[in-house]
Amino acid sequence: MWGATRGDLCAFALTEPGAGSAPRHIETSAFMHEDRVRISGRKIWIGLADWARWIVCFARASGPDVKGRLVGVLVDRQAPGLMVTHEHRTLGLRGIIQNTLEFKDVEVPSAYVLSRDQDGWGTAASSMNRGRIGVAAMGLGALERAIQVAASYARHRRLGKLRMIENSYIEQLFGQMVLRREVVKAMLAASCRLISAKGAPNVHLASATKVLSSEWCGLVADQCLQLLGGRGYDEGTPVAKIYRDARILRIFEGPTETLLSHLGRCLLSRATRDEIADLFLSLGAAPVHAAAIEELSGLNETDGTVLIYAGWLTTLGLAQAVMSAGCFSASDCAAAAADLVGSELATLRTRAPARLSFEGRVRASRTLDTFLQDAASSIRSPVLTSDYLKLEQYV
Repeated sequence: MWGATRGDLCAFALTEPGAGSAPRHIETSAFMHEDRVRISGRKIWIGLADWARWIVCFARASGPDVKGRLVGVLVDRQAPGLMVTHEHRTLGLRGIIQNTLEFKDVEVPSAYVLSRDQDGWGTAASSMNRGRIGVAAMGLGALERAIQVAASYARHRRLGKLRMIENSYIEQLFGQMVLRREVVKAMLAASCRLISAKGAPNVHLASATKVLSSEWCGLVADQCLQLLGGRGYDEGTPVAKIYRDARILRIFEGPTETLLSHLGRCLLSRATRDEIADLFLSLGAAPVHAAAIEELSGLNETDGTVLIYAGWLTTLGLAQAVMSAGCFSASDCAAAAADLVGSELATLRTRAPARLSFEGRVRASRTLDTFLQDAASSIRSPVLTSDYLKLEQYV
């Protein structure tokens, strides 16, 4: 706390080259001595790392009487052996820095171990669950700003005798953007209410809120950029920056696909199915949950396509539940937003995994193989390094 009151920045070092942000696959080691901890490993894409005074590093514990569990350790940025080796040039978020960190036998006092019970997984998960609410709020704000800028432009831009906003298609497009904003706002409000009531976010609702906010923020930013035409592609307009910055929201604090797979697994797994059912029940939407379970019965619960589909059913089902649970004041806008979610669910069901034949998947795989063989004769193969894929050049 004393560092925070002084204005010191703190970085969150979780992501690794071979593990991404999956804590269970972390390889950075923390050898636990009686009075100190020795850390070795590499972290990548660590926000604020080179500006921070403190680094919260997550590592795999090792040493006497330690079973390889995850630990969180507070590390002084100036500690011997801790080095910043690379600055990542990112598509967006250019106002902050992203670095690679190398830990080479970095020693810190054992008192700096944040997860004293060595449950670093719980520490990381708790932080990321709260972070997902924060990312959802970022998405909502960016979405609102994009609509505001594009609508201001459309009200002044003339296409012949009519203003752009008077075109029926564009008017309808703006209407859908606003409805998406209302759904995200309601989901975020419901998530925050649960934090106030329980002291911690509901992991399933937080994940669904983050997925919907980040995905719809990206969609709306793209639509607004398109409405501005060449001006939208110009770096001098706010929408161009929003478009770039919004893209990372689908990756931060858990990529969309990872969260959807997790939600789908929780919906289908007997071990966690009751947790999802209780959440729907608390929102007065038990029938929505029952319908999803019935629809998924008989499908392969370990198939990646099924899990993603089940995750989307859960996400949109929770959005539908929130919109019908009185989280919003009754209004025509709220009713229209609920209809939008229903329409999204109906569209989703046209892409149900059961509709994709095994033969169709095999054909898709063979098509990719054919493309890669053809591409090898005209494009140099990307070079895989320990950190990322790099496409050297075209020939």
